[in-house]
Amino acid sequence: MQGQWIGEINGEYAGTLRVEVEKIGDEVSGNAYLFYDKSHQLPGFRFPLSFSAIPPYITETQTIYLFTEGGVMSQEDRNRVEAALTARFGKLPIPAKLNVELVLEEENLRVKWYSDDHEEEALTLQHFDIKAASDLKPRADLTTWDQFRQWAVSQRPRHFIFRGQSEPHKLATTFHRTWRKDLNGWIVDDVRKLFGVMAERLSFPLQLGNMEHNAAFWNILQHHGYPTPLLDWTLSPFVAAYFAFCNIIPGDARTPRIYIFDADAWNAKYGKILFFADVAPPQIVVLESMPAGNPRAMPQQSVSTVSNVADIEGFIRRREEEDGRSYLTVCDLAAEEAPKIMRELELMGITYGSVFPGLDGICRDMKDRLFAQQP
Repeated sequence: MQGQWIGEINGEYAGTLRVEVEKIGDEVSGNAYLFYDKSHQLPGFRFPLSFSAIPPYITETQTIYLFTEGGVMSQEDRNRVEAALTARFGKLPIPAKLNVELVLEEENLRVKWYSDDHEEEALTLQHFDIKAASDLKPRADLTTWDQFRQWAVSQRPRHFIFRGQSEPHKLATTFHRTWRKDLNGWIVDDVRKLFGVMAERLSFPLQLGNMEHNAAFWNILQHHGYPTPLLDWTLSPFVAAYFAFCNIIPGDARTPRIYIFDADAWNAKYGKILFFADVAPPQIVVLESMPAGNPRAMPQQSVSTVSNVADIEGFIRRREEEDGRSYLTVCDLAAEEAPKIMRELELMGITYGSVFPGLDGICRDMKDRLFAQQP
């Protein structure tokens, strides 16, 4: 058993339950996260999970209190909140210890929980397939390069962020595309180990625990191939076009895609908040981290989104339905336009060497120039 499952809690106190577990050896471990809607003025909770890899998946877990928008409470904060909850409900709505059972029902997950003085409750959580093709339909007004270029230069800078892909795969972070799903384990274990072996090679003295420094270090990991909960975007529609077409040739069966995300509208609704990737409600946060130790960030006009949901497109779609507006659209262009697009991008100064500065970039630029197929 391994994966991420999310379910909505309906009724008087609505909220979201998220389970993230992964199998390592003979053990399945991970965490469950419970967050109520902000209007209820209730804390969030994390429940560490550890099971034998052989079912039934039953365990006892401790309750860890979280702030409504994310982050672990101190013992002092927890004592204060528990006193307020007891006064409000007559007892704690979530006990300090819970018995939990996970039951796989095809792709979905049935979660049951109870304690000595609480009745059993259960909820079915949904598993989202991020390996499937994207459900997004391409914009009808941006079907050619000329249309896209004209539209792009008419937009206000920094209003949208863009992402180019050679194929219309679903949006998902490099972390969520692996078998790993326990973000808390990634942060506590992976990041600390990586920082330990990389710190002396960093040109800027980053410190884990500082939010700005965490974001910068995660971006360094992302840009050097380590799986992270970040998704790369750019402020430039033309840099996005480069990444969509840099490996495309005429006649290619793939359909290059440019994602267009209305970051201004998203931030206006959901705010540019500090990110807690694991101990937070399901979220996507637009992140402009400082480029320390990452020479590629500035040339690529790099922006990231950090997310604790595997199915980013599905999450945005649900928010669009709730808010009655569009945040994410896509532009699909024909592979046959690749030579024209790449020629124009080179005239703009967007080449492999410009977006990947260094010896690799120089050699790739010269290869593209001197080994180009002759007409």
